[in-house]
Formats: sequence, structure tokens, C-alpha cells
Amino acid sequence: MHPAHPSEPFAEFREVTVTDPLRQGDVIEAVSADATHWQRLLLVLTADCDFANAKNQGRVTCVPLLQQDEYLLEFQIPRIRSRVMERLISELELSLQKVPHSPQISRTRLQAWPLEQGVDSVMRALNPPAISAEGIRQLFEAVTKTAAPANDLESAVEALIDAQLAIPRPKSASNIRKDVLSALTAHYTSPPGDALFLSAVAPQHQDGYFAYLRHLEQVAQPAIALGPTRASPSYRRVARLQDRFIHAASQQFGAVFMAIGLPSEYEEIRRLHSNLLGDRFK
Repeated sequence: MHPAHPSEPFAEFREVTVTDPLRQGDVIEAVSADATHWQRLLLVLTADCDFANAKNQGRVTCVPLLQQDEYLLEFQIPRIRSRVMERLISELELSLQKVPHSPQISRTRLQAWPLEQGVDSVMRALNPPAISAEGIRQLFEAVTKTAAPANDLESAVEALIDAQLAIPRPKSASNIRKDVLSALTAHYTSPPGDALFLSAVAPQHQDGYFAYLRHLEQVAQPAIALGPTRASPSYRRVARLQDRFIHAASQQFGAVFMAIGLPSEYEEIRRLHSNLLGDRFK
């Protein structure tokens, strides 16, 4: 009995040669190091039949492949941040209600005030009694920490954990961390309909990516190099997704932009414009 051969490592992509034409599912990489994360790595969605029959008019429709940390920072961290901010503002309202002669401050202003003038300035203006001052200060500091932009996922997660520790009677830091990470990891097992997770998209890009299907980029087809060239292309093809993942991405993309029912008033005004155009040429 022959020994079993080790299985090939799993990957959602396959390599292509310079003789393979540009097709749906190709992964292209920006040549410029200054490309934004929306343009750095793209997945081609133009249909093969459009390429074959030149229906795309030389334009290649793509969606960005965001590195997983970029995607979470862009789309998931803000949602968690919003929930934490709501809780902080609610706690601030409760705390300030207990302060004698405290002015009525809207929720919007409670959030904006420490960001505009700093926590020290806010505390001087409110001048709460010593017994509640420290708790109120911690809440305002947590508001500023929650609102601050993060340069990386680690600092964003830590800021959210620290902010929630300022809430009266908080959960333990370990439980807060578990809640934040649970909200983030849920998007791998149950991603929203406009995102598709891919662990690897090319030999040099195997760090985990989300294809974000709502953001479209169009690239001129001549600007995409399929192999070594003397020209100066904007993009170079680096791989192609396996067929199953090409089909999944195109099917999911179609579902995102699937036609929905429109109101009868719209149908009527559309018919009116159509008739007016016809009248112009009678």
C-alpha cells in the first residue's frame, strides 16, 4: 500500500500564465505604491463574454480586495464604536442629572463638547461636586478615546475596551475583550451580503481579505499588464480565483445590486419622460 501523499495547501486562487487572457476572477495589483486601499488590490468582475465580445468598451469593472484589518477598521469597528458611544452618553446623562444646577445638554453636544474643547475645559465649565467629578471625567475621557481614529486594529480594539471600563459597574476587561472580538469574528463566519472573505488571493497576498462588493472601480483594460512588459501599466495581474470562488463572488455581487420593486409614481414619471422624448421627434 502506497503512503498517502500530503494534500495540497488550500487556496482560493490559482496562478495564470501570460498567455491566459484577462477574465472574470482575475486579481490585479496596483503598480503604484501610493494607491489607496480601495485601489491597491482589485478583483475583476467583468463577465468573460463581455471580454470575448469586447462589450466592455475597454473598461474593466472591479471591486476592492481589502486586507482583513482594513475591512474591519472601515466597516465593523465603527459599528461597535457607535454602540459603545451610545452607552457612554447615556451614562453621562444619568451622572449629570445628579449634579445640582447642571445645565440641560443634548446627547449630540455631550459627545461633541469634549472633542472640541478638551475634557479639562468641560470639567471646569460643569464644576461637578468632588463626589461625582472623577466618574464624570472618566466618562468624558472615554468619549474622546472612543471617537479618536485608530491607525490599526489592535489600537482600535484596546481603545474600545478601555472606554467600556469607564462605565459604572463595568464587566471585567477579559469579558469586554471577548465581546468586542466576538463582534469582529462574527463577520468571518457570517459576513454581510456585500462582502466575501478570501484567505488568499495571490502567491504574495495570503493574509486574509474581504472582497467588498458595493465599491466599484473601473480600470482601462490596456492599463493592466498580464506579464512582463516594457510599457508602464497601472496594474499587473497576479492570480485568478478558483472557479467556485469566481462564481460565488459574481453571484453575490449580482444579489447586492438585484433589482427591487419601484413605486408606481416612478413608473408613471418614467413613462412621461419617454413620451416627451417621442414627442420631440414627431
